[in-house]
Amino acid sequence: MLDSIRVIMVLEATGSKELLANYLKSQIEHITHVDTMVDALSTVKRQRFDVAILSNDLEDYYSIENMIKILNDIGSIDDILLVSEKELPPDSPVISLENQMEAHVRILRELEKFSLHTGAKPLRKRATKGGSLANTSLFDSVPSGLYRIKPTGEFVELNQTLANIFKAPSIEVMESDNYFSMFVDQEELKTWQEIIERDENIHGLVFEVERYDGQTIWIRDTVRTVYNEDEEVCFYDGSAEDISAQKRLEDKLAFLATQDILTGLPNRNFFHDQAKLTVSQARYSDDLVAFLVIDIDHFTTINENHGFKMGDKVLQIVASRVKAQLRKSDLVSRLGSDKFIVLLNGIRMRRDALAVAKKIQTAFATPFELPNTTIEVSASLGISLYPEHGDDINTLIKRAEIATYAVKDRERGGYMIYSDILYNDENPSQDEV
Repeated sequence: MLDSIRVIMVLEATGSKELLANYLKSQIEHITHVDTMVDALSTVKRQRFDVAILSNDLEDYYSIENMIKILNDIGSIDDILLVSEKELPPDSPVISLENQMEAHVRILRELEKFSLHTGAKPLRKRATKGGSLANTSLFDSVPSGLYRIKPTGEFVELNQTLANIFKAPSIEVMESDNYFSMFVDQEELKTWQEIIERDENIHGLVFEVERYDGQTIWIRDTVRTVYNEDEEVCFYDGSAEDISAQKRLEDKLAFLATQDILTGLPNRNFFHDQAKLTVSQARYSDDLVAFLVIDIDHFTTINENHGFKMGDKVLQIVASRVKAQLRKSDLVSRLGSDKFIVLLNGIRMRRDALAVAKKIQTAFATPFELPNTTIEVSASLGISLYPEHGDDINTLIKRAEIATYAVKDRERGGYMIYSDILYNDENPSQDEV
């Protein structure tokens, strides 16, 4: 029964969760185990899963609520089981692993119920609006939209699938139209025409078209040129596939790959790419580029005293306040955990970076209003400069972090510029501000 479903486990490889993972691997044929949400996103992108078993205790960049939302949004997952190593009330929807045997049995039962429910779905009727498939031509029954057009774009022939893709009132209406008029972007049409003229074929070109109901969709087009006896272009024969759902998924995955879902800021990957471009441009403009690492002070204590949800709220407020202190041309990203990083371009002097650092500190002057409480939050800030402190992005980030550690060691809530004498055997020394 369980060999008909595909399961992904997002569990830390510790304690009773490791035992659970090993047990389920022995019971289920199609099962995958990852221990971080980042790995889960990457795996769900590549493979199809029916059920996810998710650790309710997982401490990641994403809250459990966001993890569930992401898995539901980008995958084929129909059901999510939450498990925890903590003791929970009997009526909790989260499965406690305190009693391993009981938990294992409960999880298997849930998976079996899902498998039975999935297997009980009625078969789709093998018919079309026009009747049974037996009365439909092969040309109309294939799942791809097929067409033949003149070199000027007028339709010569098309199948019902293509008419359905474009929401055409009928094949006759669409046959009286012009394929090229359906392109949303004329530059994409120009590319289509250039490729077919140069190569005589098009293999999987993706572009946007407008349907008859006014909605735009994404098409993947494959085309070949048909010649007459005089070697003149006679027709273009093509097959079109609606890939709008796939495109939305790819766009969402691309967004998740470059954005921090909690704060809405760009993540470290996006920052690294932008910083590389900015430094490259600064080589020619003779400008300075500043890297400012912001590390929230005592963030672990905030989580311990107020809970992880309040910690997440603090990170969201920090992101909003810091962004409000910067120019539109500046970039602020979440570096990871409780760290943020700012990229300043087009500055001429060191004092410009210090002025921005001082301005950022004002973002922490006002207490943070949280649900049912108000807390004081401060942050330490370290600065590195291109080209003074290097031209490699990772080096510049690391040196800004070193300056941040030195600030924390000396007096939290301040800021300083990196110096080679800051660390001696990893012990902070005097700053050079």
